This record gives sequence, C-alpha cells and structure tokens, in this order.
Amino acid sequence: MVVQVLYHNCKMLDEEELDLRSNMISRIEPGAFLGLSALKKLDLSNNSIGCLNEDIFKGLSSLIRLNLSGNKFSSLSQGTFDSLVSLKALEFQTPYLLCDCNLLWLLRWIKEKNIVVKNTKCSYPQSLQGQPVTSSNLEHLTCDAPLELPSFQLTPSQRQVVFQGDSLPFQCQASFVAEDMQVLWYQNGRMVKPDAAQGIFIEKRMVQNCSLIASALTISNIQPGFTGNWECRVRTSRGNTTRTVHIVVLESSAKYCAPERISNNKGDFRWPRTLAGIKAYLPCNKLATSAGSYSGSSGEEQRAWRYCDRDGLWAEEDYSRCQFQKDVTRFLYVINQMPLNESNVVPRAQRLLVCTVDAANFSDKMDIIFVAEMIEKFGKFVEKFKDVMVSMASNLMLADERVLWMAQREAMACSRIIACLQKIAVYRVATAQAFSLTSPNIAVEAHAVRASDWNGMSCMLFQRPSPERTPGQDRQLTFKCNTTSSFSSILHKNTIVEASLQLPQSLFTQAALPGQTDDTVYKLHLLGFRNGKFFPSTGNSSQLADGGKRRSVATPVIMAKIDGMSLRVLRTPVNVTLRRFARGSDAVSACWNLSLVGGHGGWQSDGCHILGHNDNFTTISCNSLGNYGLVEYFSPSIQPLHPVIYATSIILLLCLLTIIISYIYHHKSVRVSCKFWHMLINLCFHISLTCGVFVGGINQTRYASVCQAVGILLHYSTLATALWVGVTARNIYKQVTRKAKRYEELDEPPPPPRPMLRFYLIGGGIPIIVCGITAAANIKNYGSRTSAPYCWMAWEPSIGAFYGPVGFIIFVDCMYFLSILLQLRRHPERRYEFKELTEEQQHLAEVGPDGPGSHCQPLTLQLQPHEVLPSIVSAPHTVPLSALENEHTFAAQLIGAAGALGLYAALWVFGAMAVSQDHPYDLAFTCLYGVAALALGAFMVAHHCVNRQDMRRYWSQACCSGRRAYSAQEDVLLPQSGVAMTSTAGSANKADGESTKCGHSSADSSYTNKSAPSVRHSTHGSKLTNLHAEAAQCKPASAPATANGAAVLDNSLTEHSLDNEIKMHVAPVERHQSQMQQDSSDRTATAASSSSKDSAPAKQSGSNTELENLPKSYGLNLVTQNGSTLKENGQAVPLINAESVAGVKTGLWKHETTV
Repeated sequence: MVVQVLYHNCKMLDEEELDLRSNMISRIEPGAFLGLSALKKLDLSNNSIGCLNEDIFKGLSSLIRLNLSGNKFSSLSQGTFDSLVSLKALEFQTPYLLCDCNLLWLLRWIKEKNIVVKNTKCSYPQSLQGQPVTSSNLEHLTCDAPLELPSFQLTPSQRQVVFQGDSLPFQCQASFVAEDMQVLWYQNGRMVKPDAAQGIFIEKRMVQNCSLIASALTISNIQPGFTGNWECRVRTSRGNTTRTVHIVVLESSAKYCAPERISNNKGDFRWPRTLAGIKAYLPCNKLATSAGSYSGSSGEEQRAWRYCDRDGLWAEEDYSRCQFQKDVTRFLYVINQMPLNESNVVPRAQRLLVCTVDAANFSDKMDIIFVAEMIEKFGKFVEKFKDVMVSMASNLMLADERVLWMAQREAMACSRIIACLQKIAVYRVATAQAFSLTSPNIAVEAHAVRASDWNGMSCMLFQRPSPERTPGQDRQLTFKCNTTSSFSSILHKNTIVEASLQLPQSLFTQAALPGQTDDTVYKLHLLGFRNGKFFPSTGNSSQLADGGKRRSVATPVIMAKIDGMSLRVLRTPVNVTLRRFARGSDAVSACWNLSLVGGHGGWQSDGCHILGHNDNFTTISCNSLGNYGLVEYFSPSIQPLHPVIYATSIILLLCLLTIIISYIYHHKSVRVSCKFWHMLINLCFHISLTCGVFVGGINQTRYASVCQAVGILLHYSTLATALWVGVTARNIYKQVTRKAKRYEELDEPPPPPRPMLRFYLIGGGIPIIVCGITAAANIKNYGSRTSAPYCWMAWEPSIGAFYGPVGFIIFVDCMYFLSILLQLRRHPERRYEFKELTEEQQHLAEVGPDGPGSHCQPLTLQLQPHEVLPSIVSAPHTVPLSALENEHTFAAQLIGAAGALGLYAALWVFGAMAVSQDHPYDLAFTCLYGVAALALGAFMVAHHCVNRQDMRRYWSQACCSGRRAYSAQEDVLLPQSGVAMTSTAGSANKADGESTKCGHSSADSSYTNKSAPSVRHSTHGSKLTNLHAEAAQCKPASAPATANGAAVLDNSLTEHSLDNEIKMHVAPVERHQSQMQQDSSDRTATAASSSSKDSAPAKQSGSNTELENLPKSYGLNLVTQNGSTLKENGQAVPLINAESVAGVKTGLWKHETTV
C-alpha cells in the first residue's frame, strides 16, 4: 500500500511533487491520495502495480503529470483517469502492455483532452511491438487477432522423468487480459478434472492484482498411465494458447539413485530420485540478501547438477555456479577473484585483515583457503605487507581446529601459509642482519650468521604485554636470541615463557662443501606458533608419530631452518624446551615433515626423543632442523575428577535433597512463613544445581555443545544462588524494620497479599536474562579453551557477565546483613516474626470474654522499655510457638543466610581452583572443596532441620511410626526479653467478690511489627476445652511468683491431655473444623501453661509451695496430679459451684458441655 511505503523510499520534494518510484508497490488502495489536492506531479514508475481504477486517483484534481511506466498491468480499464481533470502528461509504458481493442477508449480520451503521452510503446501483439501508442492506427487495435499473451509460463517446462508413486506439482501462469479467461489442464488431448481417488488436485487462483491468472495441478500418486503430454491451456473468447510438458513414468523396478538432501556452503539441495545414467539439475538457492551474482553467468545458468551413474549411485556433482550462502565466505571469494596491483593492494589488504579478526567464527574450510590464497598473493608485496601477512596468519590460528584440518586436507592451506611466513623471513634477512615480527599467535625471527663467527645460539619464545593493549590480544608472541645463556634482561613478572631453543656450536661443521670458505653467510630464520593448529595430521602412515592413535599437539611449535642448507643429521642435536598447555598420555617428541601424506605433512618421531619433564615443561632433543613439537594422545573418554570431589558432592546433594523433601512434604505444618519456604527451597535447589552440574559436567570438553550448556548452567545457577540469598536477606530486613499498622483504625481495608512471582522474577529471571544476552552475543563465550580444559566462560565476557554481577550481588547481600545486625542490636526486643491476626481474632480480642463491659480485658498495649512504670516488675516474657510465623529468631535467620552464602562462595572458589590449577595445587584445593562441601551440607541440615523443634518432631515421627498417633505438637513458651509483666499488690484479693481484673500481656508487636495473637472468647460461653483459654485470659493477681518475680508455669496440663480432651468432645466435627480447633488448642495450651485461675480468692501458703498446691483450671471431671479432687486450704473445692450451674448447658453432641 502507498501509506506503508511513504515512510521508506518516497521523496516528498514539496507539496506539488511526490516521487514513489521503485518502491515495490503492488497495490494502491482507493482514496490513497485524498488530501493531496495541490499535488501536480506523481511518479509511480518501476513498481509492481497490476490493477488500476478510477477510485485510486480521487483527490488529485490538480495533478498535471503522471508516470505509470515499468509496472505489471497489461491494459487499462475505461474511466481510470476520469478524476484527473488537470492532467497534461502521461507515461504508462510496461513490458506487458497489450495494444488491442481494450485501449481504444484511452486513445480517444488522449486526443479529446489533448494529453501528451511520452515514451509509451506497445509490447504486444507482435505486429504492433515497438510502435508508439498514440501513433497506432485505431483500426489495428482489434480483438480479432490470434491471442497473444504478454506472459505465459508453465513450471516445470522441461521433460520430467518420474517414478511410480512420486508426486509432481505443476503451476501455470498467464497474463490476465480478459474477464472470460480460463486455465484448463489436458493430458494427451483429454481434459483433466480433479480426482482425489487418483491423486489429482487442481487449484485456480488470481495473483498479483489482476495482472496474472494462475492455476496449480498436483499429481500426488503418479501411475504408469500418466505417461504422455500434459498441457496448460488458456481459453478466451479470442482464442486459445497452450504450454506443454512431457512426463515419463518409470516403474519401481528400474535402477535409480535414491533421493538425498545435501547441505553445504552453497545451500540446501534436495535431490530427487533420479534414473540411472541421468544428470539431475537443481536451481541454486536464492540468497536472502540482495547480493548480486559473482559467477558472471545468467540466472538460468546458475544451477547445480549431480550425476546418477549406471549402478544407481550418485557420482560427480558440481555446485560451482551457485553462490556461497554466508556473507563472509562470499566476500572472501569475491576479493580473491579480483586482480591485485599497486593501486588496489592497500585497501584490499586492510579489508581482508579486518575480516580475519573474526576468524574464530569461521565455519567453512573455504574461508581458510581463500585467506591462504590472498596471503600468497600479498607475497609479491612482502616489503610493504609483511606485518599484515603475519597478522592475518595469526588471526587464522583462532579458527576451529576442524576447519583448519579440512582446509589443509582440501588445499593444503596451512602448509601454504607456513611457506609464506618462511618467505618473509628469507626476504627480510637479505636486506638486514636481523629482524623480528610479533603477533598474538605467531612470532618471526631471522638472522644473517657467518659460519666462521658462529658460536651457538639460544633463543627463547615468550609472551610479553602488547604496547597497544589490544582487547583480546594483550600479549604478543616474541623471540629473543643471544649467544649467551642468560635471559635475565627480558624475564619480567608478566613474561610467560612458551619455548626455548638451543642451537649447537657445531651446527655449521658439516655444512661446508668443498670449495666453500668459512666466511659463508647463512640465513637462519625461526618461527614460533602458540599452538599446533597449523600442523594438523590429515592421514595415517607408518612414518607418522601418532602410531595409529589420534595424537594432538600439546605444546607450542617452534621452527628452526637455515636457508640454503639441506636437511641432514646434525653432529650435536638441537635441544628444545616446550611448555605443555594440555595434559594427555603417551607423549611423543616429533618433528613436522612436509613430504609425508602426499605433501600434506605429518609429525615424524624419527630422530627425536624426550630428555625429561619438569612441571609443565618438556625438553626434547632432535638431530635435525625443522618444526619441533610434542604430540600426546588425548583419550576421547573424559578424565574423571578426584574421588574426594565426587564423595563430598554426593553428601552435599543428599543433605540439600533432605531439606527440600522435608520442607515440601511438611509444607502445610512446618512453622515457617510462605515467603521463607519459597526462598529456602529455591536456595537449596540452585546450590544443588551448581554442585551437580559442576561434578557431572565441568570436564565435558569433548563436545562443544555440551560444554557450552554446562557453562550456561553454571553461570545461571551461581547468579541465582546469590540472588536468592539477597532476596532472603531483604525479607529479613523488612520484617525487622516494618512497623505495625492498624487498618481498622484508619478505616481502610488491608492491602491484598503481593504475589510470590516477584521473588522468582528476581531470583530466576535476572540470571536468565544475563545468560541469554551473553549467549546471544556469542555462544562461544561459553565452553572450554585450549589453555583451560574445563567448561566455563571466556575470560573477557565473564568479567562483565559474571564476576561483575556476582560481586555486586554479594556486596548488596553483605549490606543487608550489616543493616539487619545493626537493627537487632538497636532493638534487642525484636526477636521473632509473629503471625498476622485474622479479622475475627482482632474483634474478639477487643470485645473480651464477657462482652464489651467485661473487666477481664486483654492487654494489647505495646510497652517499650522507656514506658515501663516503676511499680512493674521486669521479667522475661514468654511467647508460644503457635504464635510464631517462623520458629527461628531473626538472628538465627541472619546466621542461616550469611553462613549459606559464605560457605557457597568458598565451595565455588575451591572447586574452580581444583579444576584449573596444576599439580600439586589442585590436590590442595580438592581437599578444601571437600571440606567446604561437607561444611555447607552439615550447616544447612543442622540449621534448617536439626535446630528446629517442629522438624525434629516430624523426623522422629517418620523414624518411629508407633509414636505418630500419640505425639502432639509441643507448644513451648519461649522467653522474650525486653517486655515487663505487671503484678500489683492491691489487686491480690477482693473482699466484695468483685471479679478480678486481669490482663493478658500479648507479645509486643514491635518485635515483628505485627499484632500479637490473642485467644478467642465468646460472650455467650465457650467450648469446654476453651476453659484453659479462660484461665489464661483472666489470671488471678494472687498467683504465686518465683523469687525473681516471674510467674511459676503450670506444666501439669500437657498438650497430650488437651488433645485427648478435644478429641472426646468434638469428634463429630468436620475435618476442616478440627484443624481450626487444633489451632485453638495450641493457643489454649499456651494460655493454660502461662497462667492459672481460682474460682475464689486464696492466700499464699509460702514460697515453698509445690506445683500441685497451685490453683489450676481443668475441663470437666479432671483431677489433680495426685489423683484427688481440687482442694482449697485442705478442703475439697467443686469445679462448678451452684452459682455457675445456670451458665452450664449441654451441647448438641454427647459429652459436650459449654460454659
């Protein structure tokens, strides 16, 4: 549509001119130009417009010039330009313009309006082709001539040889020139109709906006009877025209090549089943980009072919006419085909050098081959481009080993690059005494030495920091040679020695030929390679050093060669020391021989032997000059880790699994908040994920994809673990610092609970985003490296994607830990996290047990230390476990989070050092890893399970099933410091029988900033089991006190007896009501244990009164501990007196009594 293209390539020069040419417009909506009444010039040329009508040009009353040339319409309907009242110039030349009777109205309108028609000629019919439209005789514009279609195509158009049962589609397209056009299909003169039984399907449809009519025929099950001529016939009132293709159907007994799919650097080709002896053709794949053809051939010639031989096997094939699918390969091919001269060599070299910087991503062997060929061409300009050639070769060493191996096998690309580097050294030595070139992966050194002055030479290959500090290439490979054995001047703290070479003093003793003098000058050149990627073994031979095993180079490769001196056995061998960057088995010293394996080269062990090993260095001795290296056998099997790592990791995983299973199985009854439950489960899961992936995948370097997956999982799990610790610390801090808010006083509803999803978005979402961005930037950021045989990340991306984020997260975690510690020291009374009161509990706590006017009101004041009156005796306050949201104090939660983070960090660091360090440091860090794993597992189990009363009880129930029916939850009263209990002497006795005023001191809500729970009461009476709650709620002031002023606790009424009483009275209640009464029983047991009640005033008998003499409150028919009835001053006291009989009634169920 026009509206869509106006934002792209259109040019609105001013309000009077609009240029929309070459915008691939295929359709214009009616009224698209409304609002452009001032437009005078409109250019719609070179588009794909097929339909034009009067409604399109509405609103262009001022248009003077219109250009419609280069579109796809073949005719114009009458009245198309009626709305263009000001039109003066018109162009509508198209390759399909059919000058027939349908254009008569246009010629008359042109003459009537005096329109100037420019550059418009007839394309069809043949008799009028090339004639201007305006000069054509009206008598020649007839529809009686034979039908000529501007476009008529049948695909496929060549003869088809198919097999019985194959499927063959046909498509027929023709220019749409008349409304009565029909596209019909015929076989051997008989009309073909759709027949699903025979597998014949016909589809007719219009395409390209009125310009073409198309029909598709599909034969899904070809039979031998379908052999013959198949034709597409276009029928109109003016005549018919046809296109024909011949089909040959072969029976299945004939020999043929099976269908096959081939994917290569030229694209994806699906070769059909082909008869033996036939050459099959397929068109080249079209590129997604607009890159042009570089083969110099026409589009029809760009085909790939494949020959099926007489035996029914695919033989020769040719894809040379097709373009490379990857942009970098296509670019290298194009630049390789261009001739080099003095004028263009500099920009070509710069472009090629930039391209090779990304050599690590080369995946096609042709990339290496093209660069090698360009390096050879640059050899003609070696003086100007010696540095560029070395840099290109150095960049190619970043490519994958398999790609280099295939390039060497295909075109000996690696050997050709080495030969070019040798030519650089020879050329430079001819003009100077000595010179050197450095690069990140290749070093070149050359010397002109005189045989008479030769006294031996020592050369060292080392890495030194680059002065440019290029990212990713901060170290340059460099040679340093001298005639002494001292290298102290170059050995800095940042220097890494790769290899050293000792050339003997007798090197030229056997070099002198008869007639030569001792003053002969030789050209000694040295090449140093960081690794052996340019020396791949491409074949097997009895002379090769691999001995039938696939050995790889485990050291740098250093080459020494004297130009003009033939290879011979030296009197004194050459000693070479090489640093081993990988550990294999069955090490063999070898020398590279270019003449092996048909000129492809191979490692030969003849004449070389190992002198000794020292840490990571191996010294070899060879009796000839050449390329020296150490090859080792790397077993395809994965080298296991130390047994200590496996054993301790399994113990850690079992500990974490125990925690996860315990908390999931008891998630409804364990005394932790919902937030803490989610955080603990996710923390244990991600620690387990880190440990499991580390043990099972850190050494999976054999397959790149597996190694990359291991790196991604380790990256994710580490970030997630640190974030979940941070989420836990933030939750503790919020609980410690949050202030209570009474929403009923503010006359507003409490806010709805926030979803747990927010914690998962932080703990799991952020690591996924970081890992996704890192992998999307370059998947090779993950995996193993040559110098690091383990699965992790590359160093540079890990700084920004891992070490930076982890350091920041740990810093934030520590800030939270410090803030929590300061808050706890500032407010020592804040110890526990309490449950939220329900709306019913808050209402009952305000009304009291006897109604609004009751004297027994629960005390809900929040006493701060400075608010305690002098008459109040300070004593530790007690808190029931059932009132707690989390059994652990805030200090214990802080220790759990900080301890888990510290031990996890130690585990991670020790594990990383254990797999990255060399012997014997790896053994030390392995032991430290084992200690950290055991410490982390023991800490997590001890803190989250063993140190919890509820979890210990669940474990005991699981171990001792006989106790399951009788054990009940112990509701221990926990001491709570910083809160005072009141005990005034004036309220000890009331002579007038007035009800005793008592207060239930609730837990101070400032501890967790939540309202403390109060025991529910009813104004009309309560269940029998709630008598204990009544006793807890209205404790007489005459209760005995201990020496320190704290009330003596009544422990005679156990949780077990309360549970039995509840079961006796409320057995018929539904299951969910039983659960509610169980919660009420928990609170009742707390109240009954913390206070006691007497029905009448009693005197204290002394401080040595035993627990059985204390006044108690029981359910009906309960007795004292010694089996007797309750007594007061030695007399039996009835549990229910006559005055309270009226308040007792029988409930709906048997044995149920309410008061």
